[in-house]
Amino acid sequence: MTQPLIKLLLLAAIALVGHYAVRGGRRALHRVVWRGFVVAGLAAAVVVVLYPNSLTWVANRLGVGRGADLLLYIVTVSFMLISVVLFRRLADLERRYVDLARAQALQDARISAAEAPLVRESEPTR
Repeated sequence: MTQPLIKLLLLAAIALVGHYAVRGGRRALHRVVWRGFVVAGLAAAVVVVLYPNSLTWVANRLGVGRGADLLLYIVTVSFMLISVVLFRRLADLERRYVDLARAQALQDARISAAEAPLVRESEPTR
């Protein structure tokens, strides 16, 4: 009966990663969630190091045979989340670079257009 519990938890985690990948996040909310993941991960790591059998105990309660298997599932979902976060950040940086390049091109065009009459006036007439 506990085996479906881990499947539901893993599917929920994957669905959250997928939802975040599609929807994205606000800056402040993103930082709070990210810090929450980091703090929870560090706390869990401390508990597992101090009490190694606790991971197996949690795994058994969730319907997973071994603690190592549960750790693999957690690392897999975490990797997917980090991949989505980094992909979204890279896409945001690319958009910023495009906007910056466009703004620079427009500024250069305005400067060239403003300097063009000065160049024509200073050229000798034939």
